[in-house]
Amino acid sequence: MTGASPLRRVAAYGAWPLVALAATQMLDSGERQSLSLAVNGIQHQFHVSDTAVGLLPFAMAVVGIVGSPPFGYLADRARRVLLLAGGVVVWTVCMGLDAIAGSYLMLFAFRLGVGAMEANSPAAISLISDYWAPAGRANKMGLYQAGALVGAILGLGLGGVLVGVGGWRWAFLMWIPLGMAVAVFVARQPEPERGCQDSAWGQAASAGPDVPGLEAIVALPAATRVGTCDYASATPREVLRELRAARSMWFGVMAITIAQLLLNGLQFWAVPYFERVDHLGAAAAGGFAATLALGAVAGILGGGVLADRLLRRGILNARVYVVAGGCIAGTAVLFPAFASTHVWVTAPLLVLGGAVLTLPVAPAEALMTDVVVAELRGRAAAIRSIVRSLSSVGALIVGVLSTTLISSLGFSRADGLRWALVALTPVYALGGVIMLLAARHYPSDVAFVAAEARRREAVESG
Repeated sequence: MTGASPLRRVAAYGAWPLVALAATQMLDSGERQSLSLAVNGIQHQFHVSDTAVGLLPFAMAVVGIVGSPPFGYLADRARRVLLLAGGVVVWTVCMGLDAIAGSYLMLFAFRLGVGAMEANSPAAISLISDYWAPAGRANKMGLYQAGALVGAILGLGLGGVLVGVGGWRWAFLMWIPLGMAVAVFVARQPEPERGCQDSAWGQAASAGPDVPGLEAIVALPAATRVGTCDYASATPREVLRELRAARSMWFGVMAITIAQLLLNGLQFWAVPYFERVDHLGAAAAGGFAATLALGAVAGILGGGVLADRLLRRGILNARVYVVAGGCIAGTAVLFPAFASTHVWVTAPLLVLGGAVLTLPVAPAEALMTDVVVAELRGRAAAIRSIVRSLSSVGALIVGVLSTTLISSLGFSRADGLRWALVALTPVYALGGVIMLLAARHYPSDVAFVAAEARRREAVESG
């Protein structure tokens, strides 16, 4: 297989690696959703406010921020499938500890370990960029992220039943057997060669009907910079200098971080919203919250397909435009959805809102891998995880706003939460506006990555 083209070297791996990576997203997202079902039970048992429970998802972000740099470094050096499987093991153990927590402080402390999954995401992003070619990369990112939607539906559906019958601790217990199975499944996946796909930019190559050739892509501009360090032995300062030059990556990270303040806030507070505003039980509230996930299925898959299709038609900035459009459209749909007090108005709007809310996810992830050389993708993803971990504060912002409206302005618990979500919604459009600034830099950043890949291949071939 050594003489095959880069595209054909990984074609034999099939779909199982993608299923395995998507399963890690299923665990991460599903647990977040089942946590939202446990909010009322946690508040009742430990007597804490909306602000306090809003801190629980932010606890994961703390570990994501601290753990991402070492995990990012290892993702560039170690066997990534084993690294990812180890993170799932830590996550599973902490699920069990959350289930037996005897106080709010214990619950918060064990949530820190759950953040191992978030800290380890650089390994998954790096693997995807080496399993599949650029022309199909956004689509594969969408399928990877679709695992989160499977988890959300599972967390809200099965979680709603289990929490309703057995209490809030089942929001954590239900994930232990799945976590063990996923850890073994991920560890058994093959490890692709680093950077084997990057020289495919602009070349007429094909690995089959699902990864079409790139000859239809508009010609890349000439690279405007060259690498300034040996990627294998680069110091942290040198790595940061290289990554700083990829300007479109930074605009993309800032845009999606700001935009996901709303997504993370909604993931946590959707069930309490239906419980308070529409007076539904945990199972029914979980069912209505799942309407958001139904729309999100179309958005997260459609965003990747749309971005790849536009790219193959010669629109080089396709990733940028799809992300920006989804963010701006999301605000227009979700603002009236949260402002309404009628469930039969809110639910249909959430289906459409779920689609535009997740439309930018896959193109944004693909954009980051497009503009960073393979040897630095783990560390770039670590930086992205650190910055984007800040979006986890969305749940806390909603909790603080809700508590303030209730305690200071006399709002009911239902209206406090409803208007807190309404107030946060315009932030999503701001992320889209920032994303448009990446359009100027993305073509030259991609040209640099392609040039570096060909230079590396030339050196390796002698």
